[in-house]
Amino acid sequence: MATPVAEGSAGALLEIATLIAREAPEDLVFATVSEHVAAHISAEAAVVARYVGDERAVIVGSWREHGGRGFPVNAELDFDRTNSASGRVRSTGRPTRMDSYEELGGELPLLMRANDLRSTVAAPVLLGEEIWGVIAASTSRAQPLPAGSEHQLVAFAELVAVAISVGESRQRAHASRRRLVEAADESRRQLERALHEGAQQHLLALTLKLRLARGRTDDGSEVARLIDDALAEADVANGTLRELARDLYPIVLSERGLAVAVQALAARAAAGVQLRELPKGRFPPLAEATAYFVVAESLAATRHDVAVTVADRGDRLFVEVAPAEALPALADRVAAVGGQLQTGSLPDGTTLLRAEIPV
Repeated sequence: MATPVAEGSAGALLEIATLIAREAPEDLVFATVSEHVAAHISAEAAVVARYVGDERAVIVGSWREHGGRGFPVNAELDFDRTNSASGRVRSTGRPTRMDSYEELGGELPLLMRANDLRSTVAAPVLLGEEIWGVIAASTSRAQPLPAGSEHQLVAFAELVAVAISVGESRQRAHASRRRLVEAADESRRQLERALHEGAQQHLLALTLKLRLARGRTDDGSEVARLIDDALAEADVANGTLRELARDLYPIVLSERGLAVAVQALAARAAAGVQLRELPKGRFPPLAEATAYFVVAESLAATRHDVAVTVADRGDRLFVEVAPAEALPALADRVAAVGGQLQTGSLPDGTTLLRAEIPV
């Protein structure tokens, strides 16, 4: 059953829901929830915390009036399951309150007193049957927070649960897309090896036999002419297989790295290619392959002279091709590995392609 929305909270809940719908980072959602919760029940501090076991929590969102001293994000809190609001929520899975921390032992009551916080209301963040965490709001006033304040946190807790579920679903979808790309690349590598070690080797062996036969044949004879024709066709077939294997997955990328593989692409390109920058060193295979295919497919789609940049930016590979074509399949591939591909317009009206690929 949906939790009734308390009067005055609809705008705050809508803002939080909008952040979730726009796939805002979880830390921003948790910080916004903390601020709105405190404002809604007139508390001076609020946190969103994730339980780690039965007597510890990690703060994932926090707000304190006027930016004062409080409980920072990533701080760990140890609590007894009876002498704090967070502990009681962990024990019962229900909204609860603690009207005073005076004369209570334990780390959390001590921290509350040290931060001049006298009473707290709290509500659980539930993921199905699991008590994932807690939303807690506290006041430094001598008078406890109004009766029923803890129940006003429930709607906010439900939105936090939605944000967590959406984030987990997004992570699962991203992991699935990444696995698909990795599997496709591995299939490409296997096909390339099969061509190189199978069909190409058989064709080379056949070519050698034809050359031996040609050496034993009189020049100008019909047999010599037929063998020459077969050798020419074998050379064409061998070149076609080499191109096919290279398009599937270039062995130079695996053996010598991204910079050499991009140089090879530039050397074979139909148009002129200016290499403005190339990275040094090696990167994870998935990142290298993604950057390589961004350049390869961009070059294959144009007949204009282009400028190419492939640069190491520490936590990511930066790829830029100009001019280029907008290729939706490339955007899908880059997104599948957690990167971004964008296009822009150059002064001459052509398209600039820019990709950032995490490493």
